[in-house]
Amino acid sequence: MKDWSKLKDLVQRGKPRAMYDREIHGFLSTLAKEHFSDQADLRERFIAAFDLWLNGSRLNALGGISAFPHRDFCVGVTHFLDDLHQMNGERIVVVQGDYRYHWRLRPQIVMRTPESLAPGDVLILAMPFPSLGDVHPRMQEFLDRALQLKVPVHVDSAWYGCTRGIHFDYDHPAIRSIGFSLSKGLGLGANRIGVRYSRERTNGPITILNDHSMWINVLLWYGIKAIEEFGSDYLWNKYGARYDEAVKELKLVPTKAIHLARELDAHGNLHPVGLRTVLRVLKGDLILEEIWRSRDDLNAQPLDPKSSALSN
Repeated sequence: MKDWSKLKDLVQRGKPRAMYDREIHGFLSTLAKEHFSDQADLRERFIAAFDLWLNGSRLNALGGISAFPHRDFCVGVTHFLDDLHQMNGERIVVVQGDYRYHWRLRPQIVMRTPESLAPGDVLILAMPFPSLGDVHPRMQEFLDRALQLKVPVHVDSAWYGCTRGIHFDYDHPAIRSIGFSLSKGLGLGANRIGVRYSRERTNGPITILNDHSMWINVLLWYGIKAIEEFGSDYLWNKYGARYDEAVKELKLVPTKAIHLARELDAHGNLHPVGLRTVLRVLKGDLILEEIWRSRDDLNAQPLDPKSSALSN
């Protein structure tokens, strides 16, 4: 019989963390002995495998990916964001509640609403949105207003892959590029394995890295093998029933992201909370004794109140 009072203590408040799966990381440890560095077309094979993984979900429906023919390896979505910040400087604007990394780079970064977008802005907007685990409710308004003002939009889709029920068409003319990675979908955040999808080829660090064969072979190899072994929708297929059970028993509001739920406070306000540890205990991937020995898997520092943002 499950002790839900103890499991409730494992809910991560402050900084919900993405899933970690022991089976995936055990598999990665077996790859260290394989010889991969001189394999032909490693980057092209990785990009092809990633594209199949991205479009292979049976739990989500993405459209418009073919409108972004330029695909480049990047060291996770944070690398994608670094490129945008480096190339656009103070023109970059964001939305309240998005990835806190933007505030780490520029504590005074400008936040926009659809109404306050201005000519000359370069908007970065996450989809799925990290503090919601879903498409931002004003996403279409942002895109339409950006198109009207000729504001380029770059979409941070780091959270795609750990979701179910996401339906989104990227082929809006305001969107210029998209960043994806395996960090959330396969719990590979420590490896930072991603792809940038772009409408047109533009100069910058990621373009230079790919044009001059400066990619990281071991990350390409890990990406290929992890995709082949675990495929799309892995985390929801493994933990989905436990997620549904947990949000019901703990009286939480579900989201579309496997590691995230929302909790009502005494004033009726919803706050994001993390279920990573709860799900791993329910699935037998962790035992309670291990948790008490290592509290690192539990609550982190509170969010920066300026951003109300989650880690990406």
